[in-house]
Amino acid sequence: MKIKAFQLTFIISAIYIISVAFPSVVLADAHESEGEMAPEDKVEMAEEKPGVSGWFQIDVDSLGTYFLIGASHPIGGVSIASNIYVNDVNKGKYTGEFDLGVTLPVVKSDSVSLALQPMLGVGFDYKGADGPDALYPQFFAFLNAPNIFFFHWTIGTLSTVFDDESANELYTRNYLIYSINDTIAIGPQAEAVFVFADDLDKPLKLNFGGRINIGYGKANTLGIYVGYETKKAEGETGLTGRMNFTRFW
Repeated sequence: MKIKAFQLTFIISAIYIISVAFPSVVLADAHESEGEMAPEDKVEMAEEKPGVSGWFQIDVDSLGTYFLIGASHPIGGVSIASNIYVNDVNKGKYTGEFDLGVTLPVVKSDSVSLALQPMLGVGFDYKGADGPDALYPQFFAFLNAPNIFFFHWTIGTLSTVFDDESANELYTRNYLIYSINDTIAIGPQAEAVFVFADDLDKPLKLNFGGRINIGYGKANTLGIYVGYETKKAEGETGLTGRMNFTRFW
């Protein structure tokens, strides 16, 4: 597969547009990639002393073990979020992804905050020297209220931009957790994957269950999700889940 000029131009232009089109006055975002909650004192501290805040996360789920590293960059009153995602083996690929976006503070008060975060990512398969293999438009929402945190993430995988024989996907994750104390937060979680392919009898996959976030010291969070997968092979129990560890600084 060779990259055409218009494809490369589209990638560069899309990343540039999404980076500058949405101004934000927030100096540090609550971005947590695949779903861990940023400590509120971390966000407040970053707002008092503007600077680059970052995070690191390790995830283990059906895709294998993968690593995520991200940061928030306050530039001229705009909070630019960026992160990379790497996976050693995912569907026979050696995956690397770079995401770039901005944080939009919709609601911000002493007790409640709501931030929206559009992003665009470019994925690469480093198993071969063939350039990018997918675009990842995505959208995050973070709601903080007394003892409550809501997280939403929707991401599209646009593979047909580079390969007409591949399939596109749409994935969403949502959870709502309640803080029992300073250490533990629990609540429901649901996920869905829709594959846009004509040859699939059941293009939609759903799983739902419960989540617990455990504080592992200041600025550290362990997240455990246990769910039930509705689309499973014969003989499988349908039990699934995810574990991740996140460090903020």
